[in-house]
Amino acid sequence: MAKTAGIIIIGDEILSGKVQDLNSQFMAKELRLRGIDVRRISVIPDDIGEIAREVKEFSKRFDYVFTSGGIGPTHDDVTIEGIAEAFNVKTVLNNSLKKLLYKKYGVNLTPEQLKMAEVPEGAELLKDEPIKFPLILFKNIYILPGIPEYLKEKFFVIEKLFNEPPILLKKVYIREYEPEIAPFLNEIVKSHKDVKIGSYPVLGNEDYYVMVTLESLDEESLNSALEDFINKISREKVTKVEG
Repeated sequence: MAKTAGIIIIGDEILSGKVQDLNSQFMAKELRLRGIDVRRISVIPDDIGEIAREVKEFSKRFDYVFTSGGIGPTHDDVTIEGIAEAFNVKTVLNNSLKKLLYKKYGVNLTPEQLKMAEVPEGAELLKDEPIKFPLILFKNIYILPGIPEYLKEKFFVIEKLFNEPPILLKKVYIREYEPEIAPFLNEIVKSHKDVKIGSYPVLGNEDYYVMVTLESLDEESLNSALEDFINKISREKVTKVEG
């Protein structure tokens, strides 16, 4: 079984449509490349109670949890408070973060800027040379910024921590419509339990009309399902196979 992950995107601006969420797609793709199966993506508002409920549930259900957004200096940055409330701990000022902020702002450091040194009590910092500001880890929850450029910078630092067996993928491009291949897909799903099958219609392409994906942690099982599927639909309908 692959390790599992849940992603929580926090921000009223996402729910209102003012800002497009790019972070969940980025993290889902990167985690899958590292053998981690993203099982749920949630988008919630800047509300302490909502954050508390969601992170507590995700932390119980999944091996890894990634939050994005709500860790800045403004009134609506309440992710840290929400996580603290979820696990009934206090928010505290982290000395290392406080020193970094004093180094940056000096005597001009404001209470709002100092808020960025707050962490849930018991949290640890993940540091690395490329990032100026450490990433906060609390239990199995990785607390990431909402700005995509900053999130990517921090994510590429922690990706080395994930070394799971890769999820193997095959893509089959078929010159046939989905209703025609559906019976064969159902047969493959029943006979190859450890292979995950996906079917995706493709519009506006003359060479193929459907892309079918097959995924598994086991290479032998994956190849067996692939061969079985191609034989069932007939090889002349297959435009190409990738992976």
